[in-house]
Amino acid sequence: LLALSLLGGGQPHALLDGRRFDLTLRHAEILALLALHPCGLSGDRLSLYLYGDDGSPATVRPEIHRLRQQFGDIVRARPYRLGCAVEADFLTVRRLLEEGDVAGAVRLYGGELLPRSDAPAIRAERDELAVRVRRQALDRGGADALWTYAQTEPGRTDLEALERLRAVLPAGDPRRATVASRSDRLLNGEP
Repeated sequence: LLALSLLGGGQPHALLDGRRFDLTLRHAEILALLALHPCGLSGDRLSLYLYGDDGSPATVRPEIHRLRQQFGDIVRARPYRLGCAVEADFLTVRRLLEEGDVAGAVRLYGGELLPRSDAPAIRAERDELAVRVRRQALDRGGADALWTYAQTEPGRTDLEALERLRAVLPAGDPRRATVASRSDRLLNGEP
C-alpha cells in the first residue's frame, strides 16, 4: 500500500511499507496524477497534465526514473501507472464527500491539494476539491463541520463560512467569540 499525504501546506510525503518518503513537489504531482488515473497515463498525457502545452514526454522520463529509484517497480511504464494499492488523502476526501460524510471530509481536508503546484491538472483538481469541500461544509455541514472548515487555510478567511458559522453556533458556545472576531476583522479589511 502506497499512502500519499498531499493536502495542506506541509511537506508532501508518501508511506510505503511503513517507511516515510518526503516528496519533491514534482514527484508529489506525478504521484497525485497517477493516483487520479489508476489505468495509467501516456507520456504525452502526463506531460500535458504537468506542464500544459509546453510539456514533452522527454521531460517526464527522468522524473519517472527518479521515482522508480525511490519506490522501485511500483512505478510502472507503458502507460505510466502505480502498480500497487494507493490511498491518497485528497481521494479519501472526495470519497467521503460522495458518501455524504461532510464532517469526515472536512476533518481530513487540512488545506488545499499541493498548494504550491502550478501543474495544470493539479490546479484543476485542487480548485474542484476546494469548491466541493467548501460548498458541502456550507450547505450540509453542521456547526462542528463548519468550525473545522474555518480552521483550514482557505476557511480562515472565508467570510461566508464564518458568517454561517456565527449564525449556527449556540449563544453560549465559546467558539462564537473567535468566529465573531475573525468575521469583524475581515469585514474591516484586516488580515
